[in-house]
Amino acid sequence: MGFSPTQSRPGLSVQGEGVRRITRALPDEVPVAFVFDGTTQAVMMATPHDIGDFAHGFAVTEGIITAPEQIEEFETAAHDEGLEARFWLREDRQDALAARRRFMAGPVGCGLCGIDSLEQAARPVPSVTRAAPVFAAREIAR
Repeated sequence: MGFSPTQSRPGLSVQGEGVRRITRALPDEVPVAFVFDGTTQAVMMATPHDIGDFAHGFAVTEGIITAPEQIEEFETAAHDEGLEARFWLREDRQDALAARRRFMAGPVGCGLCGIDSLEQAARPVPSVTRAAPVFAAREIAR
């Protein structure tokens, strides 16, 4: 499955008391799992463009690698739920990888902290069971 970095999305523009229909090109975000030697290190939301650069930067800033030659192989894999950035590291990087394995908890940021699979990141959104409030444009602007 291919992902596009932007999608045209319909919406409404509120200016003063007026409302008009618009279409804007917005960046798309997909879950991206960073997988090192078969183990997911993290799942983040990202635009699907330049995932290789993003993944390599993540590996360096997290201390999993200190130089590109410590990576034996790299590939990206697309799934219906998102993307995987898969690394296979030199054997001498196993201790660094094990030291960086972490489990984060807490509902902060994009809500993916502690998630370690694309399936968990793409779980269904619960339905709203009661009517949402409706606001006039002037109320929102205030």
